[in-house]
Amino acid sequence: MSISWSVEEQRGVAVMSVAGFLGNNAIGRFSDGFDWVVARSAGVVVLDFTELLGWSAEGEAAVIQAAAGLRSTGRPLSLCGLSRLEVTALWAGHLDAMTVYSDLDSALNAEAPPAG
Repeated sequence: MSISWSVEEQRGVAVMSVAGFLGNNAIGRFSDGFDWVVARSAGVVVLDFTELLGWSAEGEAAVIQAAAGLRSTGRPLSLCGLSRLEVTALWAGHLDAMTVYSDLDSALNAEAPPAG
């Protein structure tokens, strides 16, 4: 099993939804998709993992690497939908590179630019 991803702008925020399993064979697809989203958006990027069934240690590391790369450009990354996923010690020292929300609505409420 691999991943699928889609992107849409919601309330002025780029949301990349990831579904499936982020394992070794899906890291390239995830990274290419993430790079595509970053290149075509400005501001915060939200990764929505609500439909992600799981990830390998390498898949988890790819998410952390994406967050660090985006942060190095001065742009923030937010994650949501992690409640079903096992988050390991790989995240230690990296959570400052991203904000974690329980669900997409919470992320959009916090990250959407002010109206008007």
